[in-house]
Amino acid sequence: MSLFAEQKPPPPLAERLRPKSIDDLLGQGRARHMIGAFLNQGHIPHVVFFGPPGTGKTTLSRLLARLLDWEGRSINAATAGVKDIRALAEEAKGVWQQYQRRTLVFIDEIHRLNKSQQDVLLPILEAGTFTLAGSTTENPYFALNQALRSRVQLVPLETLDLAAIKAGIQRALAFLELEAEADAVEWIATRCGGDLRLAYTTLESAAMLAKVQEKPLNQEHVALCMSRTALDGGKSGDSHYDLASAFQKSLRGSDADAAVYYLVRFIESGEDPLFVARRLLITAAEDVGNADPQALVVAGHAYRAVQVLGLPEAQIPLAQAAIYVAQAPKSNQAVAALGKAREALKKGVRAAIPKHLRDTHYAGAKEMGHGKGYTYSHNHPDTEQQFLPDELVGTRFVPPVGNRPAPTKTPVPTAPPSDPAALEALQGWLTTRQAEADWFEIDAPAVAQTLALEEAVVRRALNELVQKQELTFKRVFQVKPREKEEARPADDT
Repeated sequence: MSLFAEQKPPPPLAERLRPKSIDDLLGQGRARHMIGAFLNQGHIPHVVFFGPPGTGKTTLSRLLARLLDWEGRSINAATAGVKDIRALAEEAKGVWQQYQRRTLVFIDEIHRLNKSQQDVLLPILEAGTFTLAGSTTENPYFALNQALRSRVQLVPLETLDLAAIKAGIQRALAFLELEAEADAVEWIATRCGGDLRLAYTTLESAAMLAKVQEKPLNQEHVALCMSRTALDGGKSGDSHYDLASAFQKSLRGSDADAAVYYLVRFIESGEDPLFVARRLLITAAEDVGNADPQALVVAGHAYRAVQVLGLPEAQIPLAQAAIYVAQAPKSNQAVAALGKAREALKKGVRAAIPKHLRDTHYAGAKEMGHGKGYTYSHNHPDTEQQFLPDELVGTRFVPPVGNRPAPTKTPVPTAPPSDPAALEALQGWLTTRQAEADWFEIDAPAVAQTLALEEAVVRRALNELVQKQELTFKRVFQVKPREKEEARPADDT
């Protein structure tokens, strides 16, 4: 026997503050309205709650069984197998036969059920052996198969807004009978990423620090317990795909600021940097393309740099590539061309390849007319030939590059216009020289001295004339003759 009284440790603060009714649930107006309507009828369909962590999925599932006065059972899909699911079904049958009570089975992380486990659920749900309440942080349209989705009511839960998080923190402070400075509450609310459970966990830890120091809970206590802002994203789930979509669309939309912002969110959420590099590669090809082929080269080098460097250094070439791709001119020429060619195939246009283009590297090919009339393009670049099948002659699959320039948010600095008097003097000098020869050398310092102008003014005027195509430069190379070798004296020996 223990000499000390056995005391069970209190559950976490988040567990102690779980709502006891639907009305106590913070936020989630749509979900509360839907579930409230089901409860008023005394019955609910099979449901799957999906949304970010700390938004009330588990709470709602537990509330359902208690408020309906049903038997409640729960399993975690990460550890449950087919045997466990069938055992729950048998137990639910027994409860109904003996007590005429329905059973609600809560399956946490339901996205972790593999295909065979999901298939086992189907006849059970069809027969109504038990009512399912599942929860997942994943997008159910990706994580659950269509057969299971068609048998459940999907209930989305949204990230809690700042007001709801602050209300939850104030509720927790009252429960703990604790005072907190306003900046501490603000710190938690703005950095928990809409996750109320994380807010409660941080507050509970910070409260312990404040109690030890015998001080009101302040920002310093909170900062020690939450060193980093909670960011969604991760390596899977709906928020992962939302973040990837926002990143790629910012690149496509030429917003370098947004692209860098989402890049940092990726990195801070623990995303694999190679995933980010792959997004850059596909955007460089899909949305920049031949408007600036160098974008694909830059993105490729960034991918290689990530492989070689790893984090944290890899974020620098990633940012460099993201800025380049975002600021590059845009063209979806390759994507559009593929789509048009594929559309032609879908319409059944699988025309015969012209005979002059067919392979001739086997016996009997030429006897069938293969290769006859083909002209080798390198030897005859100006000779026109038919390359598309007869049915598609004249069809344009490849649109013009497009070259949509990236929008300029700030004016690009340009050289100041030339002085009109200086420009006129230079044009007069050029006219005089042109009368002497069609091509002549221009020595800018000498011209400046002749015209009594500054050299910079002369160079600016020359550049302006070149841009107006009133002056053309021609590069001339002159081979310096070798000096004759001196005759060596005869060898007397």
